Amino acid sequence: MSFSLDEDVTSNLSSLGRKGAIIRNKALRAGRDVVVHNLEQNTPYENQSDRSWKGQREMDKRTGHKTTFKHLKDDIVYSGIDQTGAVKVGFGKDTYWRAHFVELGTVNQAPQPFISNTLNQSEEEYRSVLEKTIREELGL
Repeated sequence: MSFSLDEDVTSNLSSLGRKGAIIRNKALRAGRDVVVHNLEQNTPYENQSDRSWKGQREMDKRTGHKTTFKHLKDDIVYSGIDQTGAVKVGFGKDTYWRAHFVELGTVNQAPQPFISNTLNQSEEEYRSVLEKTIREELGL
């Protein structure tokens, strides 16, 4: 997931120079926190399985090593603000490849659209937090 400010807001903040960049970054961090919180709340937590597949279990038996996999909920990560003014929110390197199985489902598992639900749930609150933060910082 990637979140950023609208182009017209970004260009107007750019006209303020360094202060505009500071305001933009503060607003994006506040908005990012909203999305991270909602993703933490919506990510399913399954504790009945060892989250491994048959091939992995067989490999573990041969090597004598027990592979453990993090829960998606325990591996939510976010980036800093990049040069284009965007923040990325998602899952870490240990779990990102599994998120789509839960989101879209498989032959043996019904879909649990937690990512799309998070995006829909967060959109209005994200924009509201951005607007509030920018207004506060500009003294409006």
